[in-house]
Amino acid sequence: MRFVCFIHTNPADIDAISEADHRRIVSEHFAFDAAVTASGHHIVSEALDEPEHAVTIRRSANGPVVHDGPFAESREHIGGFYLLEAATLNEAIDIASRIPSLQHSSIEIRPVRTLTLSSG
Repeated sequence: MRFVCFIHTNPADIDAISEADHRRIVSEHFAFDAAVTASGHHIVSEALDEPEHAVTIRRSANGPVVHDGPFAESREHIGGFYLLEAATLNEAIDIASRIPSLQHSSIEIRPVRTLTLSSG
């Protein structure tokens, strides 16, 4: 099964991290990426830019409307994600519990749903 692990980050918590700790955590991410790639669990992972660089598209009666910023107003935002392959949710939890950002963020694990067209 595939699982997406969203890294929810509070900017205030990130701002409180020293430059040295930030470099250490980034280094730990590279090591974690190498380990989950070697184990066959890693599909893709990326860090995301700040929410102020995001846009949200909404549908209106006149077609799509683009808004600056994220959809939700929240203290936290999604700072990055991992797409993992794991046999079970428990295995995904075990893998995600080693994501270095857990030191200052929370990790949401969500199974990927496979959609199919039903002929009916």
